[in-house]
Amino acid sequence: MHPFVAVTLVLCVLWALIGPLVSEKIEKRLERFMLAMGVTAVTVSWSWSEAVLLEALLRPMKVCGALLLGCLVFSFTHDHIRRGVRRAMGRMDYRLAAAAAVTLLALSACVLTTVIATLALVEVLSAMELERGSELRVAVLGCFAIGLASGLTSIAGPIPAVAVAKLSQAAYEVDKMYLWSLLSPWLVPAMLGLGVLTGVLLPKTYKARKEPLKEDPLTLWHMLVLTTRMYVFIAGLVLLGAGLVPLIDQVLLGAPPWLLYWLNSVSAVVDGATLASVELSPRMSQEQLRYTLLAIIIAGGALITGNAHNLVAAHRLAIPAKRWAAVGAPVAGVLMAFYFLSLLVY
Repeated sequence: MHPFVAVTLVLCVLWALIGPLVSEKIEKRLERFMLAMGVTAVTVSWSWSEAVLLEALLRPMKVCGALLLGCLVFSFTHDHIRRGVRRAMGRMDYRLAAAAAVTLLALSACVLTTVIATLALVEVLSAMELERGSELRVAVLGCFAIGLASGLTSIAGPIPAVAVAKLSQAAYEVDKMYLWSLLSPWLVPAMLGLGVLTGVLLPKTYKARKEPLKEDPLTLWHMLVLTTRMYVFIAGLVLLGAGLVPLIDQVLLGAPPWLLYWLNSVSAVVDGATLASVELSPRMSQEQLRYTLLAIIIAGGALITGNAHNLVAAHRLAIPAKRWAAVGAPVAGVLMAFYFLSLLVY
């Protein structure tokens, strides 16, 4: 690879990481920024092809379809959900209610998709009317837990579907529940732990929001705006991942499992399904698979750019990129370090 190409691709990744954190203009136009980074990466690496274009056009449709469906459902059930949440808060400690909501929504994401689970989380938080700092922590930890669920079933997210398809010729048996058996001993405890952490980090005394959050009603116009932003954002992630394939081929493939694990923290800004489609191979051992997939899934919760459903929560709750990173990045770092040590012992 020409040094100019390699340097430009590295800069694309670095800008995707730090751009939303250092520039308010980039943050407000995050989806367009990610699309620009993706187009730049694909152009510089000369990776344009019919397959890449189709992937960038078609992959966002599934997520955006689920998003539109979820918005329509919650627009009709909006008031019922809020009344139910408030009744639950009247019967239990609000910290327990928040912890239970994060845990149950993360588990439900395995069958409801991450986008719908995130919309439900937004509705729950709107009903709880927490003060801003508490609301932000619950939102980020909830999205993090939901993101962990995205790697367990093909319904929840695209990573398992890509993995099962890539491993169909493996020497060991790979069925629809293979990734659940491979990863659930690690991911399910983390999902439960994030639920507990949510309750622990909240103040003992309930504090209501001083100023009501500016409503973003689920009108048809708002649904279309959010869906369009999501479509452009995912297309940008797909293109960025496709553009980085030549760099990934030289750096990641053939690396030992422990190095593969840490290098895949790039999934904080690169589409996880694209990384999985590039890296996974039937020739990989189950140990290499576990290292690779855990890193891709865990790192996705660190930043808004890590998962598509993160953008939904950030948009609906007006969460700045810096404040998301202040909660998500330390949690991702601790989980990455803890599971790295556990994998070494295992």
